Amino acid sequence: MAVQYYSPLEKIHTFISPTKVTFGVGILKNIGGELKNFKQEKILLITDKVIKETEPAKEFISTLTSSGFEVKVFESEVKEPTTSMVNACVNFVRSEKEGIVIGMGGGSVMDQAKVAAALAKNEGRAEDYLGVDKIPNRGLPLVLIPTTAGTGAETSKNAVFIGKKGKAVVSSPNILPDIAVIDPVVTISLPPRPTAFTGMDALSHAIEGIMSLNCNPMVMAVALEAISLINTNLPLAYLNGADIKARFNMCIAATLGGLSLNGGVVLGHSVAYTLGHFGASHGLGCAIALPHVMKFNAPAIPDKMKRIAVALGFNDERADDPIQAATYAVNVVKSLNELFNIPISLKSMGVEKGKITELVDECLTRYPRPNNPRKYSKDDLVKLYEGLWSGDLDIR
Repeated sequence: MAVQYYSPLEKIHTFISPTKVTFGVGILKNIGGELKNFKQEKILLITDKVIKETEPAKEFISTLTSSGFEVKVFESEVKEPTTSMVNACVNFVRSEKEGIVIGMGGGSVMDQAKVAAALAKNEGRAEDYLGVDKIPNRGLPLVLIPTTAGTGAETSKNAVFIGKKGKAVVSSPNILPDIAVIDPVVTISLPPRPTAFTGMDALSHAIEGIMSLNCNPMVMAVALEAISLINTNLPLAYLNGADIKARFNMCIAATLGGLSLNGGVVLGHSVAYTLGHFGASHGLGCAIALPHVMKFNAPAIPDKMKRIAVALGFNDERADDPIQAATYAVNVVKSLNELFNIPISLKSMGVEKGKITELVDECLTRYPRPNNPRKYSKDDLVKLYEGLWSGDLDIR
């Protein structure tokens, strides 16, 4: 029997994004007129207690009230949301019946706003919609305003929560915002450590989107630009949070990173999820895992690794050596982690080596990644986690 060959060109790709992305320094001061187009009189603002007390948030609320809107505020807890937290947000939005839902905050706040706006027009609870494409109807008008430059939640169809068994995801085009509003001014007060963690999260979205088997030319385009912007601007934003140009470029990079999620994340995010057991936030876990997963996948995607390396500053004239290019790319990410005092190994975090088997089993069974470019067995994951434990990033 002849083997049938399927060309990558025969694969059908979809690139999903918000209806509108509007961005610029100080744009929040002029957004009232844009919101009038929704023909609603009430704003349902989802934020957290810390963001609500910042000067940009106070000015934004003042802008909304002076534009004639009634503003109702839901304050979320300042931590990764559980499904019960999401359902509390859903109940708040449903109780108001109508209005424009605005999520202003980091990824956790925006993810809650996405699901709450959708479930205002869909029955049930958040846990009823875990999985892919389970939300049948669009919800209330939704506007997302990121206050960190990292998660890309403002441009992705995904919302991530802590469920009964760990990370849980709602994925549907019906939770995408109508408008994503990107104003770097709201990120200036973000301290250096979360600036670094969220920025490395954005870098992981871009690099993993390229590594993914579901990468396509549109994902490649936005992801390469995101990588270049992050490599140049994240150190500047980390070292001087008031650098508005660096903050602007990081906001754009994070939004592009969110669009890179059209390719899907790969093994790096699965590894990052398992590191949550040791107190690693999502962004920190992604940063720790990223260079190790790049090393792991490099032999399967030499051409892609060259393009990633070039976006990170590799001399294009030397890019004919795949090992050299992959080594360069991995070392740049390692150097960024070192600059931000992010651990390179689990050993340095105080994780016992005996935990590797437990982590491997969780990664393999709970967070499979069929779109990872290198197919892997349990033994492969053991080797990956052993390198992660020791900090070995040498590409041989």
